[in-house]
Amino acid sequence: MVIYLAIVRFCLPLLLRLCAGLLLMWGSMAAPAHAQSAISYTSTVDAPISETLTSCATPLSRTFTVPEVYTIADVNIGVLLAHVRRNNLTISLRSPAGTTITLFRTTGGTARNLNVLFDSASATSINTHTVNDTAAAATVVPPYQRTFAPLQSLNAFNGQNANGIWTLSICDSVTGNTGTFFHSTLTILPLPATLNVTKISVAQTDFVSSANHKSIPGARIRYCITISNNGPGLATTIAGTDIIPPNTSYVPNSLRSGTDCASTLTAEDDDAVGADESDPMGASVSGSVLSLSAPTMANAASFALAFLVTVN
Repeated sequence: MVIYLAIVRFCLPLLLRLCAGLLLMWGSMAAPAHAQSAISYTSTVDAPISETLTSCATPLSRTFTVPEVYTIADVNIGVLLAHVRRNNLTISLRSPAGTTITLFRTTGGTARNLNVLFDSASATSINTHTVNDTAAAATVVPPYQRTFAPLQSLNAFNGQNANGIWTLSICDSVTGNTGTFFHSTLTILPLPATLNVTKISVAQTDFVSSANHKSIPGARIRYCITISNNGPGLATTIAGTDIIPPNTSYVPNSLRSGTDCASTLTAEDDDAVGADESDPMGASVSGSVLSLSAPTMANAASFALAFLVTVN
């Protein structure tokens, strides 16, 4: 505000619009909102479980591929399987870093099946679970029927990089009883992310001089907004808005996106629908409001959005 007053004070009345144009260079955008959402990965290929087929020497393995790169804040995993006597089973989860946690080991008495979300925040241990669960090919999960703390804490994964292959292992140690694996859901919460926003502008042409373009009426100004993730976590569900500067008119269909201001080459149409809304970011203009969005942004990643205006 001090800068604004200083400029206006020394501007001649006839140059007031020129001074307003110079103020375009000082525009800023607030950091966009982003939710820190948990991300789920599923395994849904049915498989038989028995001491013969899935002994503890050669257990049944189900994998989850995490393509994103982010630091873990919390991990939960749900398991749905049918088994005549679930206390025959041992179930474990291994992270891409090689850490293995035993979720369940030969407990439950004579109870059948398993339809459980393993969550270390639960105050109730899986060792207390002694009743039958509902489990069949038609059983819909999540939500899982019950929630228990696993035998070993899933907090051992906290702070690791989630990226890579996670492996759920299930083995049967008793001959004669059999079952079927149906479904598992691995849910990971990333550490919080901090987003940083910068906004720059440059006069591309003023239709008067061939160099040193000024923000005078009729001049074409290019703005570029860069959003970067300063980490340490993965940013999810990113959404932000900016206002087209006063005393300017947006140039239709001038939105361009990229990883930084020098590479904003991907065309983004002005509406909020279509394939361009996820390539990997979306952008639109409605009236004087510019909106942008992205489903995720990895730690240390960035994206940029450029657009043109004409000074009125």
